[in-house]
Amino acid sequence: MRNKYKLIAVDIDDTLLNTKKVITPRTRAALMDAQKRGIKLAVCSGRLPYGVCPYAEELDVFKYGGYYMGFNGGAIFNSDRELINTTYLDSKYIEPVYELLRPTDITTMVHKGDIIFADKKENDYTHIEPEVIGLPLNRVDDIADYVDWDLHKMLLAGDPETLRQMENLLKENFGGELDIYLSAPWFLEVMPKDIDKGTGLEIICGDMGISTNEAIAFGDSFNDISMIQKAGMGIAMGNAEEALKAAADMITSDCDSDGIAKALLELSVISG
Repeated sequence: MRNKYKLIAVDIDDTLLNTKKVITPRTRAALMDAQKRGIKLAVCSGRLPYGVCPYAEELDVFKYGGYYMGFNGGAIFNSDRELINTTYLDSKYIEPVYELLRPTDITTMVHKGDIIFADKKENDYTHIEPEVIGLPLNRVDDIADYVDWDLHKMLLAGDPETLRQMENLLKENFGGELDIYLSAPWFLEVMPKDIDKGTGLEIICGDMGISTNEAIAFGDSFNDISMIQKAGMGIAMGNAEEALKAAADMITSDCDSDGIAKALLELSVISG
């Protein structure tokens, strides 16, 4: 029977990767099987593209005509490694956003190519992003004074309660002009308006010439909600945030229990 799904979109951290930060053999085998059956794969993350591409390579996305997405949809690449869509944060927002951050201990990070810049404020969550991606932090005194290039986003790292308060404050000031959302309890993303993984999924489906109803999407965190809602079959990992589970069509096992593979088997996308 011809499969009704033509695309599988997967978040990386705590979805594609387990808590040991690896793709399990069963999950990899399931995604390889799906691709061999003609279903495209898109690896989607809030990470900069440098931190996404290795997983696309590990899963042979380039061989099978898939995609990878960085910056929550701010940069999307096809299987020829061509940039098919990119969106930047208007530079006029950098100073007023950072003005609200200066009095706090929240670390502000920005990217230039494969380089991560951050201010000199430290907290328990400052080094998670660079350590996971494997890039050093380059510290500067003041982000707003230093940045003179186009940004895809601003990434804020800090105590979850502090970030929730900052999320509310930023939305009060810029909610109609920017997208501001958590990608983890300790990460707050400041993005261009209407740029998220859901928009990214629409762009990929448009490039493929398919409907988003023909896509399956897997995720675990707040920045995956838009993608889960746009996909024809939105699947929450067992370890997902409750808000994402509420938005999903289906809840599978957690990332340490091959949730992706189990869901694809249940949906008859792959064989047992």
